[in-house]
Amino acid sequence: MQHSGPFFRRSLRQQRIISSQTAPPPPPPRRLRRFLLLTSLSLTSLSLGIYIASLPSVTTLTALLTTRSRSSNIAYLPPTERSTRINDLIDSHPLSQHLRQSPEWSESRPHTRMPEVMRAHSLTASTLLGDTKVPVPPLMFTKGEGEELVAISYLGSDLCGHVGIVHGGMLATMLDEGLARCCFAALPGKVGVTARLEIDFRKVCKSEGFVVLKARTEKVEGRKAWVRGRVEVLPMDSGGNRAGHRGGSPFEEKGEVLVEAKGLFVEPKWAKVSYP
Repeated sequence: MQHSGPFFRRSLRQQRIISSQTAPPPPPPRRLRRFLLLTSLSLTSLSLGIYIASLPSVTTLTALLTTRSRSSNIAYLPPTERSTRINDLIDSHPLSQHLRQSPEWSESRPHTRMPEVMRAHSLTASTLLGDTKVPVPPLMFTKGEGEELVAISYLGSDLCGHVGIVHGGMLATMLDEGLARCCFAALPGKVGVTARLEIDFRKVCKSEGFVVLKARTEKVEGRKAWVRGRVEVLPMDSGGNRAGHRGGSPFEEKGEVLVEAKGLFVEPKWAKVSYP
């Protein structure tokens, strides 16, 4: 029996409309589901990896900039007899004694506080250290919240350009790091990068000798800090003994200047780390 009347055709169309409105949507294709799953897992793994990778850097920066007790801050055991003698001369120099006795100054050896996994890849905390290069990590003193810095070092025979003369790049590296460390505490995030560094070489720096780096933060505006500094010969008498310190501000007392510098240091926008 055939149903071809208008009433039957109208009823059939209504049933099709109702069925299309109430039927559940078809499941997404298998390829689409697989793509969404892999994308979600990739994004999760990437976020977790970035977080884990950032932990050593944050820990390192915090460790380098946080003031600790004297015993944990400057504890250092020289590895050789020669480095022991050099370390004793630096530690007992009148300038070191003067700054150590002042409550305005804090003493530290930042390079010894860097985690070993980071230190192995550091230019100043690893590559440049050695019995014939920089035998002992520099002894540093900082004043206030990024006001001034004094660093005493010994420069060995394997840091030369010409024989017996310390390479200018070595002195530039010392000033770059020293001026930066001087102003870090004055910046909001306690860390910065070098934006500009101008250097004037005054005299040759002889190897196998003691030097002192002096720096002062001159101005701070938001994330920018302007610093001035210099490297001098550490005062010694003709017999190689330690010369006396006059007792004033180290930066105001000028000795035999080897190189001078001024720089602009900027806290990067990604430096949103809180320091205790």
